[in-house]
Amino acid sequence: MKKKHFIASAFSVGLLGVAIAVPSAIFANSDDPVTDSANTSTASTQDAGTAATGGHVITPQKIGNTFGSRVQGGATVQSAFEVPKAYGHVKLTLKNRSSYPVRVSLEHNDSGKEYISGKRIEPGSTYTWRSSDDGYTDGLRSGSYTLQWRGGNNDVNAEFDGVCGSRTADIR
Repeated sequence: MKKKHFIASAFSVGLLGVAIAVPSAIFANSDDPVTDSANTSTASTQDAGTAATGGHVITPQKIGNTFGSRVQGGATVQSAFEVPKAYGHVKLTLKNRSSYPVRVSLEHNDSGKEYISGKRIEPGSTYTWRSSDDGYTDGLRSGSYTLQWRGGNNDVNAEFDGVCGSRTADIR
């Protein structure tokens, strides 16, 4: 007798679940936000100006860290950037916008390690430096870095762009 009550109870609970789930699935709104935290990426960016079909925004993944700046001022000017943890492969594009040569050095602030030492960049020229090409195949240390630009007796007029990646292929 107890078996019949158990089977009837289990059957009733199952029917109740179907009665709730089916209408929810039928009347669900596809525009409702997804709240599954397991599928949420903290490393994504959103371009609110880019809309796709149906008014949904496409959210591209952010890979690594990109940075850059215009460098102007006196005869010696410093600029800084960060290398995030796990993104130690670095590519720098250094551009001399002046009509005289400049020298550039790159130093890791915490350790004092110099990665580029007085590299001369000719007037109007561009120099591309990759950590992997310079023997740092395991990548650079994470943290703050300083680029020092020296124009001798002339004011510095330059710019730089950079990217960090988790693999050497990310900086090619």
